Amino acid sequence: MMTSRTIPPLKAALIGCGSVSQRGVLPHLACADARERVQLVAVVDAVAERARLSAEKFGVPRWFSDMDDMLAETDVDMVLVITPIQHHFENAMAAIAAGKHVYVQKSMTTTLDEANRLLAARDAAGVKLVAAPGFDLFPTTAHMRDIVRSGLIGRIGFGYTYAWGFGHEFERVRGGDDALTNINPLWYYRKGAGPLPDVTIYSLQLATSILGPVVKVTALGNKLTPVRTWRDQAVEIEVEDNVVLLMEFASGAIVTGVGSDSAGSRRNPWGAIGLYGTRGALEVTVVDGATGYPLAFDVYGGGGWGTFGQEVGHRTYEQPLTAQPYLRGEHLELEEGHLYVDIMELADAIVEDRAPRATGEQARHVVEIIECANRAMAIGQTQYLTTSF
Repeated sequence: MMTSRTIPPLKAALIGCGSVSQRGVLPHLACADARERVQLVAVVDAVAERARLSAEKFGVPRWFSDMDDMLAETDVDMVLVITPIQHHFENAMAAIAAGKHVYVQKSMTTTLDEANRLLAARDAAGVKLVAAPGFDLFPTTAHMRDIVRSGLIGRIGFGYTYAWGFGHEFERVRGGDDALTNINPLWYYRKGAGPLPDVTIYSLQLATSILGPVVKVTALGNKLTPVRTWRDQAVEIEVEDNVVLLMEFASGAIVTGVGSDSAGSRRNPWGAIGLYGTRGALEVTVVDGATGYPLAFDVYGGGGWGTFGQEVGHRTYEQPLTAQPYLRGEHLELEEGHLYVDIMELADAIVEDRAPRATGEQARHVVEIIECANRAMAIGQTQYLTTSF
């Protein structure tokens, strides 16, 4: 993070003024410290009234209902793509074609082919791209990775992750009467979306940040709630909302991922991970509710017979959310803090002219994991990945 700035704020445009933007991105970017670094000069939404009201509420100079019009009429350095997942690719490609740096919400694209084309366009244009969620931007991730790589707990055999939930129709931004509080959630249940790219992706991003690339995937899934209702409108979902996938990593570790619209756990924090090795184990014990990032984890020894590895002992590692350089003051009270972190990472990467740490290559690998899981569910066969990072 830059300690001083002698240049004007970067100019940004936000594409998509829906739930995540209302609850997280727009409030964060409206804070005084954010405005010193990133100046939001335009918002775009397909619902013109939502774009207008968002600009008015958060003090943004211009609003548009068409992204091409915004790019043609507004001078911006970076574009924040926060539209439904099915539109990420086309929105990000349009921004790159206009020579803009890009932040893309999760998941980066709906298919591996889209991800390959997006990264090729990024490289050809010479722009920077940050893809959410950036687990490597939080120090706890690096600490867990270092412990695993050190061999302290031996070779990882099994891992468990947990990220439940998919009831977007119940979010508080859905129950009002104006364009800012009457936001249709039904796109979550269409092809290209679903719990894997929307919820389970947090587990996939964290697990790959610690363990590295995946080599093969299998999965089972079904429809737990096949009909959803929003404002008396019933819709049959097009995606499985009850999924368990199994990943084998290049290291040999076998790790689960869960995407289910079912009850939460009192024992396992949302977004947590447990890794179990030949000499001991690592288990996340505290996850920050506003960001979804681990804040504390335990490491303890003992192999399968209860004696091997006991010398590892039992210790707890804790790092406050403020160990991450971007979250301070009022940002700690706002929702979706990880989105602000990702956006500030892009801003610093632009100013410092360096590669972002939340890479498109890892995001592409996670997109392929999701694609392989969907294919495995459909045909009942284990799928082999082609990408790495």
